[in-house]
Amino acid sequence: KEFKQLMAGDQSKALQYMFFAERECAKIPGLSAKPGPMEHVGVIGAGLMGGGIAMCCAEAGMKVTLLDVDAKNLERGMNVIKKNYQRSVERKSKTQAKVDALLSLIQPSTKYEDFANCDIVVEAVYENMDLKKKIFATLDQVCKPGCMLASNTSYLNIDAIASATKRPEDVIGCHFFSPANVMKLLENVRGTKTSPKTIATAMAFGKKIKKITCLVGNCHGFIANRTMGVSGGMALLHQGLLPHQIDAASEAYGMKMGPMRMQDLVGLDLFGRINATSGKADPSKNVIDAMYAAERYGQKNGKGLYQYDEKRNLSRDPAAEEMIQKIWKNLGVTQKTMTEEEIVDALYLPVVNEGFKCLEEGMAIRPSDIDVCLHFGYNWPRYRGGPMQWSTAVGLPTILAKVEKMGLKPSALLKECVEKGWKLNSPDFQKRVAQAWSGRWSKL
Repeated sequence: KEFKQLMAGDQSKALQYMFFAERECAKIPGLSAKPGPMEHVGVIGAGLMGGGIAMCCAEAGMKVTLLDVDAKNLERGMNVIKKNYQRSVERKSKTQAKVDALLSLIQPSTKYEDFANCDIVVEAVYENMDLKKKIFATLDQVCKPGCMLASNTSYLNIDAIASATKRPEDVIGCHFFSPANVMKLLENVRGTKTSPKTIATAMAFGKKIKKITCLVGNCHGFIANRTMGVSGGMALLHQGLLPHQIDAASEAYGMKMGPMRMQDLVGLDLFGRINATSGKADPSKNVIDAMYAAERYGQKNGKGLYQYDEKRNLSRDPAAEEMIQKIWKNLGVTQKTMTEEEIVDALYLPVVNEGFKCLEEGMAIRPSDIDVCLHFGYNWPRYRGGPMQWSTAVGLPTILAKVEKMGLKPSALLKECVEKGWKLNSPDFQKRVAQAWSGRWSKL
């Protein structure tokens, strides 16, 4: 009796759904082009991302040229790769002979001319459009015809990057998640002029390096970063909730790490520095700006929204909470209590709403692709099935009512679904989503 109840429950449905969603996302409607060769890959940037991508490619048996114009950065990057592999030997997950063979496939270089015979080049430098355009203009000169030119950008416009070349049809986004040698998701981002062959090559490339590979549209943040970028964690922090309250609800929902812990892990200095250098920082009213001004960067220096011991175990920090409470006072906010369900709604209903916007704009092929991106990119709990499947379990009329009550502008597609009684597996809904995708992009 209990087994039957479990088998018919929301968690069972979500797990079955995710099983098929993983496999479905590799299927591109209308794509008949064959991929190009994938024997030799060039990677630009020997930092965390570039090194991780190089490791992925080497482990797939591909020859890799790892380029960094700074010889010291290149040496440092190669040393990090060697240390990562040495840990594998120590854990006995790889033999020394295997590691030696992998390292022999990765050739360091400081010269772009060494990309002349590459089949694929992946740029993995930091997020700066001018720098990326300069790099792609150089690749246009040195790479052979038909070489796939990919950017690992997390947010930037692929069409703008492609405009630096005379071959925009060869340009595509290959958005890896950090660390690239661990995280399984690869978002391939099609530009307006990306050719079917380039798309086919990028999808086959993802499969070869054993990534869950999803084709998405060219918009700010693509799918995973765009949708999770509207999550309500920071809003809650400024509306009277302390970090541990937000994280407790998130982790009870099933997230492996709450959003405040994630902020400390990524580093509060990342966004704090951006605000400070742009002149937009306001430490009196913005928690991240206040933490940055107080040199509280998160795990990296032992103090952020939480405090950390030498083993990075966290605990609540009275000093951090006092800073947050001062900001509340400046904002006219007092500490409040919310139920776990209310906190989860505030965190993740905006994500659901943004997912519907991605579908209505033709930025995702199907709702399940969004769920795959959120599970493998942000560890959205598998037994919830991702935000789109979760919305089905909750019920779209309930989702819409809650979104409107929160004061968010609901997606036109979400409203249409409720008005017409569509579910995510309704043929009319699927036809509407397919039309949005095909209408947005050139025919494959």
